[in-house]
Amino acid sequence: MRMVIIGSGNVAHLFASHWGKRHQIVQVISRHLDHAQTLAQKFHATTAGKIEEVMTDADLYLLAVSDDALPKIAAKLRVSDQLVIHSSGYRPMAILHQASCHTGVIYPLQTIRKGVTCQYPIPLLIEASDPETRKKIRELAQEISAHVYEIDSHQRKYYHLAAVFANNFVYHLLSQVNNFCDDHQISFAHLFPLMQETLQRVKDFPAFTQQTGPARRNDLALIQEHLIELEPYPDIQEIYKMFTQQILKRYSS
Repeated sequence: MRMVIIGSGNVAHLFASHWGKRHQIVQVISRHLDHAQTLAQKFHATTAGKIEEVMTDADLYLLAVSDDALPKIAAKLRVSDQLVIHSSGYRPMAILHQASCHTGVIYPLQTIRKGVTCQYPIPLLIEASDPETRKKIRELAQEISAHVYEIDSHQRKYYHLAAVFANNFVYHLLSQVNNFCDDHQISFAHLFPLMQETLQRVKDFPAFTQQTGPARRNDLALIQEHLIELEPYPDIQEIYKMFTQQILKRYSS
């Protein structure tokens, strides 16, 4: 299968690294032409900086671009009956309806960074415009991951929103904790077993049944002491207050 990759970021690299083993990547398009060239040279593909320069004789077009850029690019892409796929978690499949009569979505529900190997499975949420396209997309997705799930656009956008909390916000919170540990010359690494145990309990027990900590115990005196300790860190203090109030409210009865 001859493929055009539109985009040169983390997700574009993920798809290209897998599909490039069995298919021919013929072109990489990106407004960051140097990034496009870095990706394209791995597969001896040509490059372009504008969607208007797209090759029109490929079998598949992957739009691995930001949610902000996707509508503009999709509106400019015109191929006949070739397969057109986007990788967005939030944008609907219908955004591609003018690009081709065979469209779909493959959304990786995982944090992706080029050059960093995922240590855990990559669930792929797929959608297709018709049964023939669905079969092709499932086969392509299975070349990347054994964890492929058919999810419609409505459900997928909520997976994307949930992922922002589960990954992006948690990562930001832990980066703040890391800085806090550094400031006080204590080891952030000593918290890893605690974090691993927390995730294991989320997997093993029903939601909200394993909450612990001063807010769960309604230990208001200790909470006040913590807030005093956090006065030099107003951003973390605000997060502490927000979570504490929500936990107190949930378990107040």
